[in-house]
Amino acid sequence: MLRSLAPGMIALALFGGGDRAGLAWSRADDPELGAQLVLAGPGTDDARLLLACQPGSGAVEVTVVGRREDGAILELRSGKLRNRYAGAGAPDAQIDGAFDVRARLAAADPVLARFADTGELAVILGERRTATPNGFAPAHDFLQVCGLPPAG
Repeated sequence: MLRSLAPGMIALALFGGGDRAGLAWSRADDPELGAQLVLAGPGTDDARLLLACQPGSGAVEVTVVGRREDGAILELRSGKLRNRYAGAGAPDAQIDGAFDVRARLAAADPVLARFADTGELAVILGERRTATPNGFAPAHDFLQVCGLPPAG
């Protein structure tokens, strides 16, 4: 299950397509779980994507909820930049048929950096593509929190 989100959150992720209508980015930081950037329907727990990190760690965990047949190769695109990431998938403990796919990326990953600069991000898992709404401000702030502190 996506760490701090409620069990009912994944119905949209499992059965939704590429339509971004009604989706919005929000920060869901938690002192115990760290910084989180969540793509979900407004006022609901129907999340499609979770980015999480421990502040200053330099690493981001990306979690997408899908189905076993989607596989565990996650593709992220921002503008003309794209990359594929080998993820690890596991059955969701609370929702029958759901499969959580997680990939660990550097906070300075070029696709994430472009997402922070432009707000553009598309997520492809198996045959499903999710074009996200512009997330410039929350993505920029989130990735600043996740990044390594400047050497001094």
